[in-house]
Amino acid sequence: MNKAALGRLASEVRKDFGLGDDQPFDPFQWSSENGIPFISLREFTADEAAMRHFLEERPHVWSAALLHDGRRHFVIYNPERSPERTRSDLTHEVAHFEAEHDPSPAWTDEGGGCGGTSKAMEREAAELAGAILVPLEGARRSAIRGLAPQSVALRYQVSVEMAEWRMRMSGGYEIRRRARAKR
Repeated sequence: MNKAALGRLASEVRKDFGLGDDQPFDPFQWSSENGIPFISLREFTADEAAMRHFLEERPHVWSAALLHDGRRHFVIYNPERSPERTRSDLTHEVAHFEAEHDPSPAWTDEGGGCGGTSKAMEREAAELAGAILVPLEGARRSAIRGLAPQSVALRYQVSVEMAEWRMRMSGGYEIRRRARAKR
């Protein structure tokens, strides 16, 4: 899917929840309404070695995964992330589902990172999740008005990095710069 199609899909997802451009997306509400449970790794397994590896020794290498057990979809996530990062991680998995990406077996690379979909699907999910979390028009308006990324992050309950990325990608900073140059 191209960026325009992903943007339209993000708008549809947000519209389904009655969200305006200035309201945060709640992945837990999405989970509840779509019957796709979010399960923390602590709830999912009693394997102490796995929990120690992914939650204590190397919590940065794994965020979340959309899985299918033959009957239903579900998401397992790392509960040790910040609330903003967890929201982003879960919305990334929502994006895989909404984009109709087929879950594939997970793999681990030489560096200990995990993955399970193609790089193209990961880029699509990242773009779609960003647009669901911080919609284009909200990001653009915020950048044009010169709002601080910190205030945008608070409004959408995302990290400052996510807010900055969405504001930058919206074109709002460039619109603001051009408007100021005309003065």
